[in-house]
Amino acid sequence: MNEWTDISCPSGCDETMLFGVLVEDQNCVTVPNLSQVSDLYIRPVGAVSPFDFSGGGDPTLIPSGIDNTDTTNAFTKWLVGIGGVAEPEETPYNGPKNSIAIIKRVYTLDFQFDVTNANHRDFARQLQCNPKNFTFWFGTLGGQLFGGEDGITPASSNAILSLGNGNEDYELGRIILRWEVKGGYGDPPRNVNPHASV
Repeated sequence: MNEWTDISCPSGCDETMLFGVLVEDQNCVTVPNLSQVSDLYIRPVGAVSPFDFSGGGDPTLIPSGIDNTDTTNAFTKWLVGIGGVAEPEETPYNGPKNSIAIIKRVYTLDFQFDVTNANHRDFARQLQCNPKNFTFWFGTLGGQLFGGEDGITPASSNAILSLGNGNEDYELGRIILRWEVKGGYGDPPRNVNPHASV
């Protein structure tokens, strides 16, 4: 399971949550970031990372870490498409005196991409084998990168290659990645995506 350590929940009943800083002027209206997932980075175990987090804070891009032509699992793969992450499925624990704790959250990324190229279609077919020997990050149109320093470890991977029966339907693939997060943890860390401006 994934555990993000940048936010820590109280471990027991006697501990107090120390809430962080908020924007002081709450009357100031800002335009939120676009949330549509546009980039998917898949890093096989042992492969070069496309992001350097060593400076602390937002990462820098390692362009040589991405190589879509590699067949040895030595580099990260990069896909562009349209996707989103639905609200997580939560597993509650019903404790004494009507107390409730969330012991697990399961997230699903649904990512649609072009499979006109035969290699893209074969890549999707490989994901239908449910491999889990990778970590991943996803980026949004708003220029954000989700997954933290180590990326997200999948609980399952799959792809759907459905063919519509309409006159205007397109041949597209969908990558479905699910990941689990242990109880006191939630959504993955967010950073500025250095690849978004390249």
